[in-house]
Amino acid sequence: MKTGLLPGINWMLSILAVILSFSPLILYWWKKLTPDKSYLVISVFWAINGILYTPEIFHWDWYKTASDQITLYYNLIDGPLIFLIFYFAFRKKNFLYLLLAFVFFEACMIAWKGFNFDSNNLIIGLGSLIALVLNVWGISGYFLKMQHTDTENVMVFVFAGYIFYYGLFSVVYYYNYLRKSGPELPYVIFVNYTSVCLATALISYGFWKYAYTNYRDKGF
Repeated sequence: MKTGLLPGINWMLSILAVILSFSPLILYWWKKLTPDKSYLVISVFWAINGILYTPEIFHWDWYKTASDQITLYYNLIDGPLIFLIFYFAFRKKNFLYLLLAFVFFEACMIAWKGFNFDSNNLIIGLGSLIALVLNVWGISGYFLKMQHTDTENVMVFVFAGYIFYYGLFSVVYYYNYLRKSGPELPYVIFVNYTSVCLATALISYGFWKYAYTNYRDKGF
């Protein structure tokens, strides 16, 4: 581990980010939220992040050679998982169509540019932008209503968490995927782990405070 204030902060943030990434899944299991598929996809989304961050922060040797391929595969499922959350939360086929259209877009980009970071940069860039817009739309709809169900209260924390995540990811995207600048890397890492911690903390609070086991027949 590199010495210094910022690397030390990043190390602590990385540990916290991994722990918090598993907290939605732990709360999902502990509160027996199995009937709600949107909660499941949210939990899986962050658990995958926690799994992928673990070898990175502990500098496992096998991960150094495999990290690029793992990143390419993960970025293919990032956007579709978000669209799946919205489909299960709102029960509207428009989100399913969006998911299918995005998968088709991914296939076209890979066919055009190959399975590499040239296609991946376009995929993750567009997917993150759409995800940010969807979550802003979701939280805006929440504040337009005067009364809210517990499910809506859960989801507003989910929306807020993802807004922090994808909003700050724009910084990570610019320096990691477009500019690929070395000197700013510690600051990019700080922003990345901060966004994960903020997002998972908000989502975990929503799960802990408002999530319940009754099955929702309709979206909100």
